[in-house]
Amino acid sequence: MKISVIFTGGTIGSKVNEKGVIGTDASTHYRLIDMYNSKNPNTIEFSIKEPYDTLSENLNSVHIQKLAACIADTMENDKPDGIIVTHGSDTLQYTAAILSYLFSNERIPVILVASNYILDDYRSNGVVNFKYAIEFIYRLREGGVYVSYKNPGKKPMIHKGTRLLQPLPFSCDFDSVADSWYAKFTMHGYLESITKNLNYRTAYGNRDSIGINPKDFLLTPNTDYIMRIVPYVGMTYPTLDKKTKVVLHESYHSGTICNSKELEKFAKQAAALQIPIYLTGLSSSEKEYESVEFYKKLGIIPLPETAVISQYCKLWLAISNGLPIESLMQISVADDHLA
Repeated sequence: MKISVIFTGGTIGSKVNEKGVIGTDASTHYRLIDMYNSKNPNTIEFSIKEPYDTLSENLNSVHIQKLAACIADTMENDKPDGIIVTHGSDTLQYTAAILSYLFSNERIPVILVASNYILDDYRSNGVVNFKYAIEFIYRLREGGVYVSYKNPGKKPMIHKGTRLLQPLPFSCDFDSVADSWYAKFTMHGYLESITKNLNYRTAYGNRDSIGINPKDFLLTPNTDYIMRIVPYVGMTYPTLDKKTKVVLHESYHSGTICNSKELEKFAKQAAALQIPIYLTGLSSSEKEYESVEFYKKLGIIPLPETAVISQYCKLWLAISNGLPIESLMQISVADDHLA
């Protein structure tokens, strides 16, 4: 089996340096493969590529474009059975989502792996995550973009790239929106099996991609045209201007936001400037609170159950490449919406 491993840095590609702080180090790339080979049959033909090397908190549009070009070139010229991308955990969701919108219709699986600690730390799950990315490629070989990750004390999981949620503060645990993980590995005696999530749902009419060529796409250096808002008690709203093209408004966990005069004023200003406001976090399977009716009357558009970061990345890609955001935000693309 041939697997291409694309190293990009992050904790999984770092070690403690002479100053006593964590930084990226290219020598850890081969250490990851050596640590895997030391405990598993050495039957895989690995090829290695390194388009860039950075801590993931420093991720930017240039990195993402380099990575996408590297993946596209690897698929076309190397034709591996699968591609594994090592990545830092801070911005793992952003890269996973964007790659999903670019590569979900490809037959070669792309799996991102990260690590909660550096590989030399006994608490690290980096090698485990790498191992189960390989197992997923070997056993299922399903095209698309995924994340392989094992939370401490839990089963190794496979997540769809657009379903991944950001970990809670002071945590390295990753989960999918509404517990919509794709597959997991379990032990039955001495035998290990992979089980798909029978409750995994995709919206009717799901499309594989948003029609952007991964070899030839744009990604603006900043997203000052997207206003992203997080609710908090006593909040005030910023002033909109003509530079803003869209507002992505998060909600409290129950899909609600405060029905304030501030919100009403903000929504009316957005309507006057023809700026759509999309709201994430409202469940289609639960009864709505009366506050939901209020913001709907203001023209705020609730999105289907979805991960916030995937919708932000969809907007970033769509606006960067001149695609219509109205239609893209309401349909399922690359499994980002639940049914």
